[in-house]
Amino acid sequence: MKRMILLIFCLAVVIGITAILFYVDNFGFGYAQTIGDWGAVGDFFGGVLNPTFALLSLILIAYTLMQNKKALEQSEKALQVSNQELALTRNELANSATALEEQAKLLAVQSFETTFFNMLELHSRLLDNFSYDYSGSYVRIKEELNIDHYSAGSSKDAKPGIFYINRLLTSISDAHKNVKSSQSNGEKSIINTFNVFYRYENKEFGIYFRNLYQVLKLIKDSVQNVQEQKKYSNILRAQLSNQELLLLFLNCLCPKVDKGQFRELVIHFELLEHLDITYVRGKDELRSIFRVNNPTFFLETIEVDEYISFNCNGEVNKSAFGRNNQISSYCENEKATNCKEEDINLERNN
Repeated sequence: MKRMILLIFCLAVVIGITAILFYVDNFGFGYAQTIGDWGAVGDFFGGVLNPTFALLSLILIAYTLMQNKKALEQSEKALQVSNQELALTRNELANSATALEEQAKLLAVQSFETTFFNMLELHSRLLDNFSYDYSGSYVRIKEELNIDHYSAGSSKDAKPGIFYINRLLTSISDAHKNVKSSQSNGEKSIINTFNVFYRYENKEFGIYFRNLYQVLKLIKDSVQNVQEQKKYSNILRAQLSNQELLLLFLNCLCPKVDKGQFRELVIHFELLEHLDITYVRGKDELRSIFRVNNPTFFLETIEVDEYISFNCNGEVNKSAFGRNNQISSYCENEKATNCKEEDINLERNN
């Protein structure tokens, strides 16, 4: 642009000098004598220079417009490039945000799994160290249950772990049999017997169940997807023996444990699905009961019902026993019985 202005200026100067030289060559130097002569001189220079300077001005304006057009086109291209760069930047930022979000999720999963498996390892150590010496509380439990004796089985070559859980369950079962056979006490729920043992023996198994509760709570609070929750709870459930499941069943029905939060988690994760339990359907005047095997325990239906949620149609909403065939058979029988009773009541009302 500067070069073009300089060129126009030079042309204007050259044309001006050329006009002066042409005038001098034809008319010579000197002043005009009359006003008419002055007018003729002005007309000469005006007629020669004005069109020339006007032409140069038009050329300069045209060139300026062309330059402005090119500048606008370049600006438009620059804006387009800038917009493309901004779009790429936005995409990169979006991808970065997505990557960071995925990374955060991965770190959260890794953190959860580290804690989860550490707690499983702690669970295993607590089980291996589980010990039960009934002699310390034997007399007090007998007196509170008003029984003469109860047996915990042989302790020969005993090692901490499942063996002692089995001894504890054997003590509860035997004590309950003596309570039931006592004329002064009459029929009592095994949960009442367990509550007495809980009062004196909780120091032995309390920490074990508190850790188990925290593992379940960790899964429920840290994992949003129900299927993922089930995956981790199944890993935990695979670690539990039949004896542990039975003791868990009794523990969660004890009112001294909590207000039902532990039992709700057991139901939510269907933790008792693999409990070795048999539905013994009553005949004639005999009531239906449940028998747990290894060790042998007898449970009332009202106790099992604490782990099953029925809707108004008698169908199961949720069960801690999951797809256990024996519990399914019981639920179907219970529904059929309720329907039959409703039909009988309807006939009586009619």
